[in-house]
Amino acid sequence: MNLHSLVRYHRKAADLSQIELAALADVSRKVVQCIESGGEQVSWKNVQAVLAVLNVTLTPIGPLVSQWQEGASQQEQER
Repeated sequence: MNLHSLVRYHRKAADLSQIELAALADVSRKVVQCIESGGEQVSWKNVQAVLAVLNVTLTPIGPLVSQWQEGASQQEQER
């Protein structure tokens, strides 16, 4: 399973063009194209915006995830 196929599948199931998805996610069409082609130059913020429009949630799983979440939470509080 790949992120690009997940996004393309959900976009098509929602009957959205790349332009429509981009507008709803407030990103450029190029960002959607890059995600769907498996490009590596897309920011996590833009990926999250596209996934939110498609109502898709990715959940990180791994032995260090809880430590990462705690660190990220502390960094947000310090800002």
